[in-house]
Amino acid sequence: MSILGFGWRKEALRRRFYPPDFRGMYDRLQDVIEQYVQPNYVVLDAGCGSGRVFQHRLAGRAQTGARRGVRRVVGVDVTDEQRANPNIDDAVRADLRALPLRDASFDLVVMSHVAEHLTEPEQAFRELARVLRPGGRLLLLTPSRWHYVPLVARLLPHRLHVAFNRWRGVDARDVFPTAYRANTAGRLRALAEGAGLTVERIERFETEPEYLAFHLAPYALGVAYERVVNRFDALAPLRVNLLLVGRKG
Repeated sequence: MSILGFGWRKEALRRRFYPPDFRGMYDRLQDVIEQYVQPNYVVLDAGCGSGRVFQHRLAGRAQTGARRGVRRVVGVDVTDEQRANPNIDDAVRADLRALPLRDASFDLVVMSHVAEHLTEPEQAFRELARVLRPGGRLLLLTPSRWHYVPLVARLLPHRLHVAFNRWRGVDARDVFPTAYRANTAGRLRALAEGAGLTVERIERFETEPEYLAFHLAPYALGVAYERVVNRFDALAPLRVNLLLVGRKG
């Protein structure tokens, strides 16, 4: 009952405070994917998980005749959750630090909300760059460590993080321990460039405060925070989302 109530409240509050065309974080990631994906691309979904949280709608598009289909989407994760992931065509169980994949075999790598879990991000970035073809791109979305949600999450034991996310409707299998060793704009740039990638863009943006959707008052405060930090460039480090585009070669 509490999960259903939370879900309803989140949608109701979003409609109350934001216009119908408001672009949330996954909308904006989807926009970037659509900007760079090309017909016949082979795509790697790095740390793909179950696909329950974000569906990028690329798998199988070549077969459906979609306008910008891809040839294949390979999903890699350390668990077996990817076997039922609707985003991918092929599932591989592996650690991002040691990918069992050929050099230069992917045109595009998508990594959504994975970088914050990496304990050795340097090795993972090197592996992702290794499997990219020359001219291929890494598209990465991750939270900033200086935002209030990660700051609070880092103070709580993982079991409470799991419990809170279960209460707000997130499957416990989609909640993993966080390290935040790659989670500033400067750190992401250094990791990408250290792996041989050219950073084409890093965007920092705040979106709707869905973590606060359990009550009107905190949600309204979160909306005020979102509007202030998005308005002033000096507050960009306090925005929750980091979106990186890195190009190989």
